[in-house]
Amino acid sequence: MRGLLLIFAIILAVGLAYSVAVEFVDARGKALISLQERNAAKDELDLFSIVDRAEGRHGLILEVSQQAELNGRTSVFALKDANGALIAGNLKAWPASLENNAFWLARRNVEGRSELRISTRRLSDGMVVLVGHDNQALESFQDTVIGSVWVAIAIVAVTCILIAMAITSLIMARVRELSATAQKVSSGDFQARARDRRGHGPFDQIARAQNMMLARIEDLITGLRIVTDSLAHDLRTPLAQTRKYIEDGVLSGGLQDKQNALEAALTEVDRTISTFSSLIDIARAEGGLSRNAMEAVALSPLAQGVYDLFQPLAEERAIHFNLQVTAVHIHGHRTLLMQAVSNLVHNAIKYAPDGGQVDLEISAYGDGAQILVADNGPGIAPEERDDAVRRFTQVGVDTRPKGLGLGLAIVEAAARLHNGKLILEDNAPGLRACIILAGH
Repeated sequence: MRGLLLIFAIILAVGLAYSVAVEFVDARGKALISLQERNAAKDELDLFSIVDRAEGRHGLILEVSQQAELNGRTSVFALKDANGALIAGNLKAWPASLENNAFWLARRNVEGRSELRISTRRLSDGMVVLVGHDNQALESFQDTVIGSVWVAIAIVAVTCILIAMAITSLIMARVRELSATAQKVSSGDFQARARDRRGHGPFDQIARAQNMMLARIEDLITGLRIVTDSLAHDLRTPLAQTRKYIEDGVLSGGLQDKQNALEAALTEVDRTISTFSSLIDIARAEGGLSRNAMEAVALSPLAQGVYDLFQPLAEERAIHFNLQVTAVHIHGHRTLLMQAVSNLVHNAIKYAPDGGQVDLEISAYGDGAQILVADNGPGIAPEERDDAVRRFTQVGVDTRPKGLGLGLAIVEAAARLHNGKLILEDNAPGLRACIILAGH
């Protein structure tokens, strides 16, 4: 319906514009023809004056008669003597109340002619010559030129309307395409995408922006499904184990056995709570909710706090824990950054060999910052690094106690929140985990 209204509005606009154009051409044409005829009348009067002075009465009568014979269809010529008698021309009677030196006077109904523009001039011996032009030139202009202009306007108007209809049809097709994609997504098809024609027009930009949004939505929905499935799978065991510990404590007869069962159940409950807390942190970071708590953050004191927290743990295994910082400030979420750096350092110390080395470096990166944590442990194979940042996923073979598989997922979510990224590289040996953070 809106497309038809748009076409109708275009038709009205085109019609109005070309009507104004025709009126302008008509007015300019009339003015030009009137000026030409006025000049022609003056030139003819001048010619008769010259003939009168050069050839006298006889030559003037002959010239007026010739002009009347040649141009009598569109013009009138007359010559009267001093007594008022017509002596030459194609008029039967001299117009009444006409001055002898008039110029370009309008007279109607002169011997069957609807309108004449008459000019007169007094000559020698009291003779007066008359020149008159009718509207035939103007009518011919209107019939020929204005008619042609209307035909041209009609052709242009039809062409413009057809072009407008084609453009409107194209626009509506693109709109329907984008709308159909949105409807597919609302129906549950999160893999639906608008066709990207690789152009630079507004609809191509909208399509790419929509596809980016849909890809993000699909990632979030997929992540939600993975979390739901993982919770159902991974929490079933600790919950069942917690129930078993509680059941053993209830059925146990000894006080010490009951105490042991309660402590084991408490450990499993803490583990479950930690899992939920980590998932909430990831969800808030990925959803952008944590941006409300962003502030100016100095990364050097933050890194120093992480170093002081994990230095005792590193000393227990004789690991050389090195800190190198540069004064860098960013706009960020202090708590989430602290947790991300802590996760990387904890993993590095966990997987580094006894007597190994862990490095924590803070440096500027463009207008932002770079946080680097490196160790000389077993590292992560290149083909497993994408899986390492997924929730509830642990890669590699290790004999150490298994975690929740959420540490790197939190780090990546924190990097995304700060418009940055997490990069995992080979440290030869070991792993280099680098967080790139935007300055604003």
